[in-house]
Amino acid sequence: MSATPTPAARAATHLSDCHLCPFHCGAQRSHAQGVCRVGAVSYVASEMLHFGEEEVLRPAHAIFFSGCTARCSFCTAARFAFRPTYGVPVTAELLADRILRRQAEGARSICFIGGEPAPHIPVILATLERLGARRTLPAVLNSNFYLTATALDLLADAIDIYLPDLKFGPATGPQSCGEAIGGMPDYWAVVTGCIERVAAQGRRVIVRHLLMPGHFDCCTAPALAWLATQPSVQVSLLTQYLAPAHTRGALAGSLSPAEVERAQRLAAELKLRLVR
Repeated sequence: MSATPTPAARAATHLSDCHLCPFHCGAQRSHAQGVCRVGAVSYVASEMLHFGEEEVLRPAHAIFFSGCTARCSFCTAARFAFRPTYGVPVTAELLADRILRRQAEGARSICFIGGEPAPHIPVILATLERLGARRTLPAVLNSNFYLTATALDLLADAIDIYLPDLKFGPATGPQSCGEAIGGMPDYWAVVTGCIERVAAQGRRVIVRHLLMPGHFDCCTAPALAWLATQPSVQVSLLTQYLAPAHTRGALAGSLSPAEVERAQRLAAELKLRLVR
């Protein structure tokens, strides 16, 4: 009787037939021709002890993977988010060794970041499987959460803390913020559905919402209102928006103190469980 494949083994099948995000690129993944253009080998742009994450996570061992399933027009990490072979190629063995080193140096969490970590779920799971009981830190998925149920099922027993983004509001169609600015069709339904799914699993979920200039009514207000319906979820309001030089329109501006105050006031009125 054959043994049941491990999550890492099941994830590896997506290197040749990928269905980890809603684009369902399938076999194009093996030729690095999918939407994210991540191939069979994962690249890491950088890794470090990072002190800029939420307090409960820091210092975090931040592992920044190259490549992304989104196309946010205001992305400040475009140099590696949109270049999937930026940095150095990695294996599960190499990542496991580096995680153990950072663990010994005082890391309090292992944060798989990007770009977007979703295309790298195969190497993430293989790394965690290799580490086994030697890992004493929580594994954190810092993701845009534009994921499939298949991806979440693979991660269910491996990730301790989910750190999803909920950037854009509930409008749909080509002119919606999620699609027009983020490049993710059906954004709201996919991301809120994924957040609900992992929250129901009883995992710790800290949702990040990035305040963006000119996007209070379309994005911030509905996002915070929806998060108020998720009592087990904590919320991290990000106020450090910084527009890259190539950004146009309202997003080319700066976030005003009035916009920050308005969002913080709404969060207080909704009694959101804020973290810093």
